[in-house]
Amino acid sequence: MQLSPENLTSLMIPIVETCSLFEHKDVELVVVANPCAGGFTRKRISKQNLEKLEKISDSVKNREKITSVKDSHCIKTNHPGHGSIVVAELIDKLPAKIQELSASEKENGFQYLIVTAGGDGTHLEVQTAILKKSLESPEMASLIKKYITLLRLPLGTGNDGSDGRNFEETFARLTEPAHFALQRAVKVWYDTTGKEKPSTDKYESLTSLPPWYAFNIASIGIDAYITYMTNRTKKYMPGDSYQLWVDLACVFYGCRFPAKPLTLEIFDDKDNLVDTIVSPVEFVVLGASGYRTYGSNHLILPTDKNMCTVRKISLIRKLFKKHTFGDGTHINYSFSKNYKAEKIKITYNKNILVEMDGEVHLLEPNYYPLYMERTEPIIPIIECNSQTIDKGAVPYIK
Repeated sequence: MQLSPENLTSLMIPIVETCSLFEHKDVELVVVANPCAGGFTRKRISKQNLEKLEKISDSVKNREKITSVKDSHCIKTNHPGHGSIVVAELIDKLPAKIQELSASEKENGFQYLIVTAGGDGTHLEVQTAILKKSLESPEMASLIKKYITLLRLPLGTGNDGSDGRNFEETFARLTEPAHFALQRAVKVWYDTTGKEKPSTDKYESLTSLPPWYAFNIASIGIDAYITYMTNRTKKYMPGDSYQLWVDLACVFYGCRFPAKPLTLEIFDDKDNLVDTIVSPVEFVVLGASGYRTYGSNHLILPTDKNMCTVRKISLIRKLFKKHTFGDGTHINYSFSKNYKAEKIKITYNKNILVEMDGEVHLLEPNYYPLYMERTEPIIPIIECNSQTIDKGAVPYIK
């Protein structure tokens, strides 16, 4: 038997009902699942996931039930963007939902636990909807912080944007001492005045205007190209083809997107200019915080510094040093510069790809300057009390 969105939802209920975070609250469990995600469809991995979840669910059966899952919903996405639509509609109904709560529900508290069951694309869709709704008004932002909590399950290929790299690590947020927190995002934008949507060129998905958002990392350059080609390959060859495209991109990326000098301005949290770099680059990365991975646990930001840029290097050196971007040792080499940055400004006059948590767009010369900047803490999540790494979230009391 394999993991499915339906048995995932049912097995989560006893876990949630013994979670101390939701004590005395009435919880409505909303699972937004991509049934095509590898964690469901790859037979061996799906079976392992089911066994792990059954074990976790069984482990809490003797615990006291301290909350009630009032209702549960299993929503299976069936097209790109479906997750955003579902969650946006749920949030639109939130004010009316709160008005309809009974006296006991208002006294005890009410909580939507939204669970994203898929890969980074599913997490991105749902978080983007939450963020955009939060930005509509202070009143809506307040309601979302109070009544919504997000849990991101690792059911994709890379799982760099999930709450843990495996089920044990992720569900510890519900079974061990934990706290609510608000997570930052990275906003990516340029001045769209008088500008049409980006040209699709050969890249079918490059169709929307900014602002765009990343909840793990945003980047330009070879990393975005690897992400785009990996996404294309997955349509025909399910599985993890990221490393294959790391190897191929070392050779082919420079032919498709020759690196020319660009200007990179780096700003701190007081909007002071920290540094200006004028150089051809392989890539520029800005994370929502430090200690971020991408490409299935490649340690691109291995310290508390949340920004990295790598200048253009020769093909031979690239081939010999590509492993350093997997284990994080690239920060020890002169071709890599790393900063704590709140905002960056990129000025360029050539085509380049930009990537936000797996979503890729083509930037053309008339779209610059491009800005990447961290948002305020805005996405309501759960962090374990034992977590020692600061990933940019701020503790929050519901």
